[in-house]
Amino acid sequence: MNQQYIEYVRGELSVALADIQRSGKGQLAAFEENSLGDTTRHKRKRLRSVEVDGRKVCRAVDPMHCTETRVNKKPMPPLDELTYITASWRRAVGMLENHERAWIRYCYANDLDFNGQVVICRHIWELMQESLAGKRITKKVCKRLESLVWLAVQQAAHNRGAVIGREYSHTQLAELSGVSKATWSETYSGHWQTLISLVETLDAGSLQCTAKKRIATRSKLLAS
Repeated sequence: MNQQYIEYVRGELSVALADIQRSGKGQLAAFEENSLGDTTRHKRKRLRSVEVDGRKVCRAVDPMHCTETRVNKKPMPPLDELTYITASWRRAVGMLENHERAWIRYCYANDLDFNGQVVICRHIWELMQESLAGKRITKKVCKRLESLVWLAVQQAAHNRGAVIGREYSHTQLAELSGVSKATWSETYSGHWQTLISLVETLDAGSLQCTAKKRIATRSKLLAS
């Protein structure tokens, strides 16, 4: 899967997962914005009795007269066209693994669900621990690296145009880690780049898996 196709998948997911409000107005909005003047409710001569089956019946109240305010001749469809044509992408996202689905929803749907953020961070930290296996590293450094996982997720999301992402400079990262800039450059900078690379790998893998799930599902539906 080349970079051009990955960018295509990114764009489709951003549209499919966007919170697009349906166009059109409901009945209450129609009454509020398109109310029509009518003087037929209170006539000059109020009729208190009506004839029903040959006998007169006294009415307790006057009837209410309401003019139809619906502008559209046909009711709005349950699903608009954009929601319908992007449904296959949302269906594919729902079939992903937990960490992949959490990342896609965070980066491309601006989903700030805390549980999803925890799933992403745990997955990245597990991969980071595997990369640190066999290396001499103190517990203090390891603890600080663990606290950088969420910052790396935000940075990677920002690099992909996510609204909720954030970019951090090395000076800011050193301050947040409680170390000097020199110590950061010497000890933590390389590990930080590893964290960023792991999140980028998660992004590429999640996009590829989403595209494959969508193709497989569409092929199955067309064959049935």
